[in-house]
Amino acid sequence: MLFDGTHMSASPANAIPASDEPDELDSRVRAIAAEDDSDSRVLLFAEQVSIEVSAVVLGGRYELVRHLDRGATADVYLARDLFGGSSVVAKVLDEKAATTPDLRTRFLVGAQAAMKICHPNVVQIFQVEEPEVYRPYSIMEVLRGETLGHLLRRGELLPADTALVMSRHLASGLHAVHQAGIVHRDVKPDNIFLVGPIGEPTAAKILDFGLAKCDASCEENVVLGTGQYMSPEQVLGDHVDARSDVYALGVVMFRMFTGHLPWDLELGVELLRHQLVSPAPPPSWLNEDLDPRIEAIILRALCKHPENRFACMQELVDAIDIILGISDAPSAPIFDVSPSRVPDSYSPASAHARENAKLLNVTISIN
Repeated sequence: MLFDGTHMSASPANAIPASDEPDELDSRVRAIAAEDDSDSRVLLFAEQVSIEVSAVVLGGRYELVRHLDRGATADVYLARDLFGGSSVVAKVLDEKAATTPDLRTRFLVGAQAAMKICHPNVVQIFQVEEPEVYRPYSIMEVLRGETLGHLLRRGELLPADTALVMSRHLASGLHAVHQAGIVHRDVKPDNIFLVGPIGEPTAAKILDFGLAKCDASCEENVVLGTGQYMSPEQVLGDHVDARSDVYALGVVMFRMFTGHLPWDLELGVELLRHQLVSPAPPPSWLNEDLDPRIEAIILRALCKHPENRFACMQELVDAIDIILGISDAPSAPIFDVSPSRVPDSYSPASAHARENAKLLNVTISIN
């Protein structure tokens, strides 16, 4: 079936609320539970954090302390590094996923690829292991703050200048990801961490490489992603590259600056048809005070044809730098949203993608 691979995982949880120390977590019950238009999951933040775990030491080094969250294929724990005493986060593949070859491989390949990236806007993974007597796991840094998803589900928006800086951080981090030969494929608010005091972040980091396309794992003809943030090529299971993540970041920025998705629809055929053929509405319709240059960035990122988007994340960073006043580059070409490919429509490259377009009952031009 077309959409069996669509990813609807639970949010990452290598996070501790900004004001809490590990020893104080079990005394604080702060459940954030909400259903919104980006996904229909219930998010539990502190009730699960308070769960003590039985004594398990991973690799003879990382003692599991508390269970933080349960995702679609993995459990996340606060752990203690017995060699140095520092706190880390352990992500352990669950039993079902560990015995499913493609899920096991995807977990290991994605984590191993991400571990090679050293960038301040990408979560730092210290270690990835596949022990013979236990399930695969990764060890990563502890982050203090919250995901962008948590903030948006509270109905809050960051100040425009802060949102722009966070957008730059994300684009910069994703550029490093792409330079490493990886396409994230699941850029969305729940995979974006806002580091710092709640509501006043100082940095943003990219999380969760569970769906990443790596040089060593080049899956084609597979539909993977989160529907509301999927590019047209992802929707059809066509070839994806860095420009697919540009599209997803465009959706994230649309929501960051307006509080809404371009298409406020539940995951389903109608939403995916919009992703394929409907031009994104101008975000200024929802936020009249939006800087026209920010709107131009968002609309260019959301072009249907990949050649009409930013060619790479560095171009998006450069555009933001002009607005922030830290670049002297000429602005006219960057903020011109006139598509180079007219009309701005997606043309499936593979027979598989063309067949999927038929299943969606969508008429798309074929080059």
